[in-house]
Amino acid sequence: MQIYTNLDQLNLTDKTAVALGNFDGLHVGHKVIMQGAIDAAKARGLKSLCFTFSNHPFNFILQRSDDDPDAVKLICTEQEKIELVEEMGFDILVNITFDETIMKMRAHAFFENIIIGKLNAGYVSVGFNYTYGARAEGKPDMLIRECEEAGIGVHIHDAVTVGGKVVSSTLIREMISTGNMERTAAYLGRPYSFTGEVKHGRNIGSKNGIPTINIPAPARQMLPPNGVYFSRIVLDGTVYNSISNIGVNPTVSDGKLKTIETYIFDFDKDVYGSEVTVYFDYFSRGERKFRSKEDLFDQIRRDCEQAMSFHASRC
Repeated sequence: MQIYTNLDQLNLTDKTAVALGNFDGLHVGHKVIMQGAIDAAKARGLKSLCFTFSNHPFNFILQRSDDDPDAVKLICTEQEKIELVEEMGFDILVNITFDETIMKMRAHAFFENIIIGKLNAGYVSVGFNYTYGARAEGKPDMLIRECEEAGIGVHIHDAVTVGGKVVSSTLIREMISTGNMERTAAYLGRPYSFTGEVKHGRNIGSKNGIPTINIPAPARQMLPPNGVYFSRIVLDGTVYNSISNIGVNPTVSDGKLKTIETYIFDFDKDVYGSEVTVYFDYFSRGERKFRSKEDLFDQIRRDCEQAMSFHASRC
């Protein structure tokens, strides 16, 4: 897959079937739009192209930095987005920064300069609520007219529903914020996950027979509530059952540094420095402060028993 991060890099001679969207979560609704472009490319002899932004437009417009608590948080990282787009089978990914030029560009100029001029579109696939141009002046009906006049194929996809609810990134963030990992997985089409490099911790778990691996909680990504999760972890391509805690460990720390700690069942290898992905399947309980370390580790052992039962029931 060819990846472009700047419009100036583009010099496409082949006509393309373009999926247009923010695609900030690559959820099941996004995938319908994206698959529409891939299918059209195969049927029409075009190159399949996904056009999206590497930053969230709302954060740029409202001038919110990544560490701003009011910033829109990522549902998947840039690397995960790239991997998911490639897995779908796209020929080209255009993943550019939403900036002042894009923000101020009128809808017709966006169509002429980018959709035609840069992306060389012969077909366009978008969602029912797609907007483009300054102040979102371009709506699906305008896009249809523009495409028809330019001789470009276009399809506006209906909303995708799961369990009677229209799937959206806003809804998914709501589910993540409440710890509803099952509904999150249903809307995403995959379990919610974090990827990071294993760092050294305080070794408190190891001293009590429950060694954990630790990855820093990502600042830009949406975090579910602090607490205990039944999870799975991918190490060197192998999936292991595990249990994870997101939080600040108030019983044994000063409560300032948030981490993701994962205990892998039947595993004793040294993986410091390795990149791992942790999938969160079920929110078991919230984080709380215990009266003593003994009480904490008694509870952790009960949590582990429940997690093992949970994983066994899914085999």
